[in-house]
Amino acid sequence: MYRIGEIAKLKNISKRTIDYYTQIGLLNPIRTDSNYRMYGEECFQILDLVDHYKNLNMPLEEIKASIELIKSDNYIDKQKVERHFEQIASFMQHLKEEITVMEPILQKLNNQQKEVLVNKLSSQGITLAQTLLLLFR
Repeated sequence: MYRIGEIAKLKNISKRTIDYYTQIGLLNPIRTDSNYRMYGEECFQILDLVDHYKNLNMPLEEIKASIELIKSDNYIDKQKVERHFEQIASFMQHLKEEITVMEPILQKLNNQQKEVLVNKLSSQGITLAQTLLLLFR
């Protein structure tokens, strides 16, 4: 179990951010007898997910909904799953638009520069494609 200051230092985020995530229900600490908030290992996983989704420019409200969906044990809310997949489709559309915008810029790169970019994206793209294929089998 970790105190708020320890989490903040380990994750390189502010105590205020952790407080806010706690207030909106993303993080659920337990209270000690002396009223300290103690955060478990799950906190690190949630903060990693929040960081990941923030990098995708996902609003915090949607991040919370996605994390709640992931945390739900056996009960599956069909509407939440559909919303989550709609969000994924929206991100994919956004990426497609980004690629279209970047295409003229990419055409100006030399072969070595293109290869560097392809290598950076290839492993992530392959992992994403494999994950999507597994999900829809």
